[in-house]
Amino acid sequence: MDMDGDWPLPRPRTLFKTDRRRSAASLTSKNSIASTFSSLAMPVVNEAVQRAKALATEADPEAFHQLRVAFRKLRALYWAYSPWLGEETTAQASDEFKRLAAVAGGTRDWDIAGELLRTAQKSDASIEPLVSAAREKRAQAVAHSQAMIDSDAVEAFLADALYRAQITLHSCCSDLPISAFARKRVRMAQRTLRKRSRRAVQSEAGHEESLHDVRKAGKKLRYLLEFFQPVIKGEHERTLKALTSAQKMLGEFNDIAASETLIRNTTFDKVPADVVEKSLQWLERVKCQRIEEASRSVKAISA
Repeated sequence: MDMDGDWPLPRPRTLFKTDRRRSAASLTSKNSIASTFSSLAMPVVNEAVQRAKALATEADPEAFHQLRVAFRKLRALYWAYSPWLGEETTAQASDEFKRLAAVAGGTRDWDIAGELLRTAQKSDASIEPLVSAAREKRAQAVAHSQAMIDSDAVEAFLADALYRAQITLHSCCSDLPISAFARKRVRMAQRTLRKRSRRAVQSEAGHEESLHDVRKAGKKLRYLLEFFQPVIKGEHERTLKALTSAQKMLGEFNDIAASETLIRNTTFDKVPADVVEKSLQWLERVKCQRIEEASRSVKAISA
């Protein structure tokens, strides 16, 4: 795939380097919107590139997870700056971040499903064939991720994406302070989370999808608070703490729901149908327990 096709600007000769002495914690309200974007984006980009390079030879579950997180953080950052970056630039970059996160997430999804199946196996040894099959699927997912995530192409894409964003921002907001802008974008993310949380609390039909929407909105807000905390005023530590707690419950529920969907939509040639069905029934029972806990955590942040 030619990931440079949609990026008309010439590729920089050298990729952006991160000044490790300058982190988000060193940002101040005197920084401009443009310079703050660069300072926040480059460390995440560097991490994504290093993770992508490592995955060429490694199959560490945490590495796949952290690569997916890096792309999610970049999507949140581009959303925050979208009023100045423009819809087209934001959409192009965000779509590719989403695609790459999904490719990296394939292995992580089978890691989670495998862990859940091993837990189920403790109470029902007969599902061992499905546990073994999940290991094989995980190995296939690793090979697919490694084939699809070309670290050189990822590095070039990210360099071009940042170059385009920097050119745009420096041309229109290099002298505009970050504080008011950061507060406004955080407030918008907070409103979205509150709106989705209330909808989930009130919803009966499509409750699982509503909880998933809350989880995504919560992630976006958490990432923005982590990015902008040094330059926004207010007590956000309490918000971060509440978000972390809610995200934990929502994450556990999502892991089970996603694993159930993954197993239901996968063909296992060597696994008896009744074994798959017993595993799905076990996941459904656990999901029903987790959905209550997740719903309570959402109610707590919907007020």
